[in-house]
Amino acid sequence: MKTSLPRTPLIVLCLAWFLWLLAQWLVPSAVAAAALPAIASVWAVFAVRRQSAATPPAGRPDPDVLARDVEEALACRGHILYRLDLRRRAYDYISPNVETLIGVPDTALLRDGGSAHIRSRIPPSDAEQIRHRIREALAKTPDGPCDVELEYRLRDTQGQTRWLRDSVRLVRDATGRVCHTTGAAIEITATKTAEQRARVTLRAIDDAVMATDASGRITLFNPGAVALTGWQEDEALGHPLDRVLRFAPTIDNRPAALPVDTVLKTGTAMRSPESMMLSTRAGQLIPVLDSTAPIQMSGDPTPVGAVIVLRDARASSESLRRLNESEARYRTLVESSPVGIFHFDREHRITFVNSRFSDILERRAEQLVGLDLRSLADAAVLPAVRAALEGHQGRYEGPYHDASSNRDIRFSIRTAPVFDTHGKVVGGVGIVEDYTAKYDAERKLRESETRYALAMRGTNEGLWDWNPLTMELFLSSRLMALLGEAAESLRTTSDAWLARMHPDDRDVYYLRMVAHLKGETQHFELEFRMATHDGSYRWFRSRGIAQRDDTGNAYRMVGSMGDITARKRAEMQLTNELAFSRTLVDSLPVGLCVARRDGALTLLNPYFGRLTGYTIDDLGALTVTDLIIPEDRPLIQQRLERAYDEGAAWAETQIESRDGRHLPVSFLARRVTLHDIDQLLCIATDISERKNAEQQMRNLNRELESRVADRTAQLAAAVKELETFSYSVSHDLRSPLRAIDGYARIIRDDYREAFTQEAHVLFERMLAAVSRMSDLIDDLLELSRVSRRPLNRTRIDLSDMANTVLAALAQSQPQRQVSTRIDPNLRVVADAKLLQIAVENLLGNAWKFTAKRADPQIRLSRVQAKDETVFCVEDNGAGFDMRYADKLFGPFQRLHTDRDFEGTGIGLATVSRIIQRHGGRVWAEGEVDKGARFYFTLGDIDN
Repeated sequence: MKTSLPRTPLIVLCLAWFLWLLAQWLVPSAVAAAALPAIASVWAVFAVRRQSAATPPAGRPDPDVLARDVEEALACRGHILYRLDLRRRAYDYISPNVETLIGVPDTALLRDGGSAHIRSRIPPSDAEQIRHRIREALAKTPDGPCDVELEYRLRDTQGQTRWLRDSVRLVRDATGRVCHTTGAAIEITATKTAEQRARVTLRAIDDAVMATDASGRITLFNPGAVALTGWQEDEALGHPLDRVLRFAPTIDNRPAALPVDTVLKTGTAMRSPESMMLSTRAGQLIPVLDSTAPIQMSGDPTPVGAVIVLRDARASSESLRRLNESEARYRTLVESSPVGIFHFDREHRITFVNSRFSDILERRAEQLVGLDLRSLADAAVLPAVRAALEGHQGRYEGPYHDASSNRDIRFSIRTAPVFDTHGKVVGGVGIVEDYTAKYDAERKLRESETRYALAMRGTNEGLWDWNPLTMELFLSSRLMALLGEAAESLRTTSDAWLARMHPDDRDVYYLRMVAHLKGETQHFELEFRMATHDGSYRWFRSRGIAQRDDTGNAYRMVGSMGDITARKRAEMQLTNELAFSRTLVDSLPVGLCVARRDGALTLLNPYFGRLTGYTIDDLGALTVTDLIIPEDRPLIQQRLERAYDEGAAWAETQIESRDGRHLPVSFLARRVTLHDIDQLLCIATDISERKNAEQQMRNLNRELESRVADRTAQLAAAVKELETFSYSVSHDLRSPLRAIDGYARIIRDDYREAFTQEAHVLFERMLAAVSRMSDLIDDLLELSRVSRRPLNRTRIDLSDMANTVLAALAQSQPQRQVSTRIDPNLRVVADAKLLQIAVENLLGNAWKFTAKRADPQIRLSRVQAKDETVFCVEDNGAGFDMRYADKLFGPFQRLHTDRDFEGTGIGLATVSRIIQRHGGRVWAEGEVDKGARFYFTLGDIDN
């Protein structure tokens, strides 16, 4: 029993479907797409009700009637409704009128796999575009239903292409996968055809036609607009209209523009009362007449865009038409002229050029018209122009440099004045003839003749000219010189020429010459020996070619001949050297073989044969890897491939002889070119003795490692003793010092009156000596800690560290004004704590020894010396005598007294120990009373 749908929802459905169809034709597709989901939802609800309704409730319409109404809605010819089950690849329902489109009944589409009937009629490019649009839509809507608007082609039963617009809803199941789609398709073939016809029509219009959207951006730009404005279509589309169309101000300096905004607001067509001056992209001003009209949808007064039509007003007036007719005749004559013609006014501006003039200057007429002749970089033509403006003819002939194209041309120009009806000069006309090509041809001819003469003079070849009919032979002076003759030239015969030729070469010479004269070879070429003036023979190489008449018979033959004796001797020497090289290879005390890329051997020297037991007869069946032990063959194959790619490769392996013996070798493969083919030269050097020596070395190393372990233990004990000594110095030596210091202060303070002034001075010296001894102990302990502290290298900004140290020094002595300069971005890799101690000592010394300067200066800089980075601390202080420079970095070594500068003499020793710990070096330069420079490096670590 058939189910039915309630009539009221059916009416709502039909009304919604009608509104959707109306939206497809009257509003943009985005609006129609927005309406589709609601329609699809309603239809889905009705489908569920249709499946679940077994009997109509009491008081409801007959289900059969409602089913018939639904079937009538599906049978509507204006659209196709469907629901596609992606799991079955079949339609749950589809409008039956699809049969008239594809020739397949809807019952076939409802069966499993039935959707293939429609997919097969969609072009592959459109199918790929559909999949792309669906993937984009699903990506933008990750959850829930997803709507997408599609346009594609479909081949109908007659094979014709139909355009369809399909509004599709993609529905996901509980797992989030798309399970089915609902959609409504409508045929838009007529719309597409109308759009194409409209586009063709607009492109055929000579006037400039443009269209904009509601925001004033260009959506259409026909060829007339391209020709008028100078903008290309792809450059103009999508840009605001006022960017492409620019107008010069009116006569009263008011800004001029198209009334597009007014048309879009009012929906009324408008046009300017008078022509406007359009400024093209090239800057040319063209008077145009405009017309602007709104684009409105049927029934909607709000414009969705505007259409602008611009017409060139230069050809609109009747007088201009008659003038153009007159000019047309003149232009026909002028354009067909083989010379360049141009007009210019009294302001020296070009007003007209013909095509020949444009060709001469290689510039378009639009670029030349309006050009001020006085602006030319080459002013050679200006006197002729001025002569015409003064009322008489002018002339110029010679070179001209075109600055725009950086070309040098040669032409002649003749000018004449142009008079008005009153006999007043209003301009001039010029006629230009370009003779650059002729001049270049003549120049090239002269250069060619000169080049040929120089070439023949500079080459080692002479010329000969032979007449096969009369047997007369002409020999040039250069050829005579090659033969050792003193004559400038010689006219002789071919028989006399053959008489001087070596007897073994005459027959070959004769056969080659006859073959060329018969036309069997394209040219004559032979190497032979000729007798010179002193009777000795020298090698020559001769080339020649015959000149033939219309019947193909040779009537003349010319050629050249050069002395190749040196080359022949070199070839003989090369042959001897090759023989020597082969002898050398055969006598080498190392295994040597040559292999092709596939590994096949082409050469095996005797020594290699003795090592492996193979002979020359075995070459055809051997490869390089056959000579290697099986376990090393993959390694050697990889090294051979690397040698082909990189030029050379090396490995240590073992070769296997025919009788199974293994011999350790150093295997070197190098790419070489032999007989124009890249091959591998493989050298196997016996390293048995070296391997034995290495084994002995490993045994010795194990013994040395044992000794090192013993020495390390001894060193550790010594370090322990040093630490104990440091502890003793730190505690045991300080106790007596503290006692001496305390007792001395008690005696000085409690028995002040009992001692004389001289005794008090001695007490002060004793206390100062105690303090100095304490400082010495501290410095020794610091030096000891520097030697034992482990290195922890990190990246350090040396500039910041130095600035911090100098700031602390300045704060300790605010009364001093010291000029400091630290180079920026001094970055190093070092131990931060140790480097801090070194920098404090170096900058502290510079601060201390500049104390007696009126303008103290301190600088830290970087110097690049060869392949290492050197840092320098420089000051203009007391300096030192370079004779004692070797004492600077020793403990307690001082070059100044305590009365001059305080200190213990440990600072620079600490600096030296820190720099050495970093793998660097430190040295100093100085001069008494002229300052000092301390240089240091920090090892090989990349800074």
